[in-house]
Amino acid sequence: MYIATLSCGTVLSYETLNLVPAGGELVPCRNHGYCAVSRRAKRATGGRRLGPRAKRRSQEELLEWLQHHPVTTVHALRRQRFTLRMIMAVGIDALLDLDLATGRVVVRSPELLVRAPGEVECQSTRPP
Repeated sequence: MYIATLSCGTVLSYETLNLVPAGGELVPCRNHGYCAVSRRAKRATGGRRLGPRAKRRSQEELLEWLQHHPVTTVHALRRQRFTLRMIMAVGIDALLDLDLATGRVVVRSPELLVRAPGEVECQSTRPP
């Protein structure tokens, strides 16, 4: 990313060096009509500055959230920063009824959410 600083202080960004105007050249300014280029430089960051990203949500957090909201929508889960991949994984594990056409999500059995992830219920094969 290349930048041209105008005499008024406005900074213009360019993707390629051959588009950056020469020093002293008059260019359209967003604030004043036309201003002279006072400086050309290459931006050190090389791209957009992004703020700190939120930590990824875990599957345990999804299961905990679903305990309080047994009927919800995919949109509501996305607003809570749960990924579609995670929602589908929980659905494949047969914990949720997913209707992707309408976006409706329903917990099949709330007691399944209380168990620890990966915990398997033991069943005896012996007759009583």
